[in-house]
Amino acid sequence: MTSHTSETLIDISADLLRSLHDSLRRARKASETYLAQFEAEQDINPDTATLKPQIAKLDGLIRDIQKVEKTLVDHEKTSGATGMVAFDLRAARDEIERRLAGLRAAIHDADAAGGDG
Repeated sequence: MTSHTSETLIDISADLLRSLHDSLRRARKASETYLAQFEAEQDINPDTATLKPQIAKLDGLIRDIQKVEKTLVDHEKTSGATGMVAFDLRAARDEIERRLAGLRAAIHDADAAGGDG
């Protein structure tokens, strides 16, 4: 296993955050395009009640993406060492393992009770 310096981890994290931000921006733009198409279709043909759930889902998705984008932008504003959070990979792994153990226990309990888990 390769040991990374804190500077390397910060660079890797910054690259991942930039990539995530770019992906979110593309997803938001695509969602906004679909939303505009659905709304235009609804304006042309008001009897398309089936579009309303899709429009609502896209609205919600766009709002969620905007929240995440705002968080990323806020994170980018706090640049430098004070803005970077040190990643405690061991604590993250322990938390993931704890949650997986909880999921395994829940599935096991459901199976033991005759549920379909």
